[in-house]
Amino acid sequence: MEKLELVGICAGCYYENAELRFKEKTLVKDGAALCLKRIPYYYCPRCGEETYDLDVEVFVERAIKRFTEGNGKGETIDVGNLFCVPSESAVQ
Repeated sequence: MEKLELVGICAGCYYENAELRFKEKTLVKDGAALCLKRIPYYYCPRCGEETYDLDVEVFVERAIKRFTEGNGKGETIDVGNLFCVPSESAVQ
């Protein structure tokens, strides 16, 4: 996967210094949990818009679909690691 930049362009107001941040998402199905950790996104301090890289968005959507439509096997996925984003590089 390609490394994400530390700053991006806001999709809402086109501000050029949207900050790279992380969030987590957990889904539970039939007692199993899918935990997506360190999902990278760009936050615009000007307008508050959250923008996801297309590859990240597609990866997360597919992981959720596999979990909800599949066997419901629980797992934890470090999405930031898959996209080569070290924790210390993003705004916390």
